[in-house]
Amino acid sequence: MAEDKNIHTGEDAMKASEPVAAYVTNSYADVMYMLHSMPITHEVKEQVARRLSMEVASKNLSKAFERLDHLATLENNWDGEGALPISRKVINNVKSVLAISEDEDWEEWMIGPDGNATLGLQSKMTRAVISVGANEFSYFAKINGIRLGESHVVFTPEALLNIMRKISRNDG
Repeated sequence: MAEDKNIHTGEDAMKASEPVAAYVTNSYADVMYMLHSMPITHEVKEQVARRLSMEVASKNLSKAFERLDHLATLENNWDGEGALPISRKVINNVKSVLAISEDEDWEEWMIGPDGNATLGLQSKMTRAVISVGANEFSYFAKINGIRLGESHVVFTPEALLNIMRKISRNDG
C-alpha cells in the first residue's frame, strides 16, 4: 500500500484528544510563543499573532466578536414572534469586516439581530442603520439633514467598512 503524503502520523501531528491551553493575553510575545510550536508558516504565524493581539487589546473589536458569538447561538423564534436564527454566513460576513477594521471603526456601532436572519448595525451617533445579509447589505443614514441610502449592495468586507466609515465621519 502506497503511503499518503498528506496524512500526518508522527509526533508533529496534533491529536484531537490532546489538551489545549487557552489564556487571555495582550502580549505579542506571549502569542508568538504559543504559536511557535504550531505546524504553520512563519508568515501565517505573524498574521495570526497580530490579529490575536489586536483582538484581545482592542475593547470595541473584542465586544463585537463576543456579540457576534452570542447572536450565532439564537435559535428559531428567539424573539417569541417567529424570528429566524441569524445565518452563519451573515455572522461570518460581519466577522470578515472585523478582521480588516480598526477598533475605532466600531466605537459608535451597535450590532443587533433582525427577525429575518440578518444583522443590523445601528449608529449611536447618527441616524444610520445598516442591514447585513448573506450576499448583500443595505443602509440608510441621515447626515447633516441629507438622506443617504442604498439597497442590495453586493457584500464585500471592504464595501461595508467603507460605508461604516463614511457614516461615522458624517461626510455623506
